[in-house]
Amino acid sequence: MLVHIEIQTARDVEFPLRMYVYHYRIFDRYNKPMASLAVLADDDPNWRPAEFRESVFGCDASLRFPTVKLLDFAGQVEALEASTNPFSKVVLAHLKARETHGNPADRHAWKIRLVRGLYERGFSAKDVRELFRLIDWLMALPPALEEAFREDVERIQEEKRMPYVTSIERVDYRRGLRKGIEAMLRARFGDEGLKLMPEITTVYDEAQLERILNVLETAAGPDDVRRIWSPSAS
Repeated sequence: MLVHIEIQTARDVEFPLRMYVYHYRIFDRYNKPMASLAVLADDDPNWRPAEFRESVFGCDASLRFPTVKLLDFAGQVEALEASTNPFSKVVLAHLKARETHGNPADRHAWKIRLVRGLYERGFSAKDVRELFRLIDWLMALPPALEEAFREDVERIQEEKRMPYVTSIERVDYRRGLRKGIEAMLRARFGDEGLKLMPEITTVYDEAQLERILNVLETAAGPDDVRRIWSPSAS
């Protein structure tokens, strides 16, 4: 048998029709028993499509499909946290990502709480890595909090003695660029050049950090470097 799962993140009047179309196209291609299921991840508690039906001149076409509404789990945070089912973490991450939209401090706190829960619920190293990637993607943070989050994860791993997540690539890459910039500033301009580092630590765009590193090869002085992120600098 085949199972078709459709995840819908926004209300759409055409959604039941799409479920019907996908269902019959899959059946037409494979000719096997199948079920179509819907996961409703939108923020409208009253939108609950579960059926497509059309009747023309006595000819009826229909499809009824089971649905799961993720908003229904919003009041079950404790149960989701305590569960050892990996999908409970996915649901909770989705709910908290929506709840903390526009509130990066709360999102950071919940992201750490969710990651800590991965280590405390006995998940395998592979499950922790996969769930971590999903949580990291769902609950994106501003650059400054992203770096703080990485440090928090490292502390959790040291505390639990479980180094499952070995790196967060974007943060590690920026750290490497900054170390290279610091070494070049020291070599080219000494202590005067190193005075730029407090400003450079506030630069999070990788392309801009790469330009700073490149311009250091030919810059006449610190001011030439500063113009990369502050064009008005004299």
